[in-house]
Amino acid sequence: MKGNSRALPRFYYHDPADVAERLELDRLGCSACLSHKLVFDRVICGDERNDRQVGVPRVGHRCRWFKD
Repeated sequence: MKGNSRALPRFYYHDPADVAERLELDRLGCSACLSHKLVFDRVICGDERNDRQVGVPRVGHRCRWFKD
């Protein structure tokens, strides 16, 4: 029964510092990227190559245009 499992996701079993960093980046999403723009109190992707994810919140470091 996979749906009832209480096991943690696989990445939780790595280095605790890496896990904490990944969780923080997930929480920050696009606001951690240098390409983000703030429009009407909403963080959106500001990279001109990003034509499909404009306005989608929390793409963050998973976005291929993410710059740290």
